[in-house]
Amino acid sequence: MCKGAWIAVAALAAACSKNSSDARAATGTTPAAQPTAAPAAAEDNTPPPGIDLSALDEFERKVFFRVLNKEPSACGKAHSLIHSLKNDPGCRKSVYAARYVVKLVDSGFTDSEVSEKLQKRFRGGPRRNIDIADAPMKGNPSGRVTLIEFVDYECPHCKRVQPVMRQAVDEFKNDLRVYFKHYPLPSHPNARLAAEAAVAAQKQGKFWPYNDGVWAHSEGLTPAVLEQIAKDVGLDVEKWRKDLDSDEVRQRVQKDRSDGEALSIQATPTIYLNGREYTDPRDIDSLRDWVNEELGK
Repeated sequence: MCKGAWIAVAALAAACSKNSSDARAATGTTPAAQPTAAPAAAEDNTPPPGIDLSALDEFERKVFFRVLNKEPSACGKAHSLIHSLKNDPGCRKSVYAARYVVKLVDSGFTDSEVSEKLQKRFRGGPRRNIDIADAPMKGNPSGRVTLIEFVDYECPHCKRVQPVMRQAVDEFKNDLRVYFKHYPLPSHPNARLAAEAAVAAQKQGKFWPYNDGVWAHSEGLTPAVLEQIAKDVGLDVEKWRKDLDSDEVRQRVQKDRSDGEALSIQATPTIYLNGREYTDPRDIDSLRDWVNEELGK
């Protein structure tokens, strides 16, 4: 894990963080109050409709049913998750929650760990409004799912998530749009300059090819390397240099940083999906599951 210099964090998946003194996972939001399920009734251990339990062994099925009988509806109603699945067809979120429980239990998570992850994913607080007016975008501008990533160019975990983002855009061509926000960490000496260089390239309409060049050289982002990337992608280098040295470009990067700080971001990459902080591993299967939930698939 990369360590920065400010606030404490340790993300569930690898991330570059502001400080190494704490090991708590960053959420970026104040957790919402957890709904309270109805008074305990006899445990229901009959499989809910539409939920495939074939991957679970006998012990894992017991964990699954304990969780579903204990946890409240994913729609915030005062009954259990298993009751929601069987009696509240309008609560589609409970279907996704139950499938998520199957996945977690099959991966070896305990009852309490499953409950914690359900809390973060389905009861993590209100969706956040994030300014994307000036952020570069790829994907379908009319897509129903908006994914926003806050990134540091010298963070190796940010680099590793880029192929996942590209695959998601390819898979959800009609439904997904991805926005890029800069969040250079103080512990990475060249990250802010690289972010400003990318913004200067954006002013010539070449953010994405420049962005690819930066990732390709992310372990040695010296000023000379950043200028060579500008030449390689065909920028007007003189204009790029002037823009790079401008207050406008510096303020653009700082605006992204400030937007992230307002969200209490404590690690990179931090990803928001339709305003919800993404809290699962940064692999395509996990991200796909979240996108499909937003699309109601």
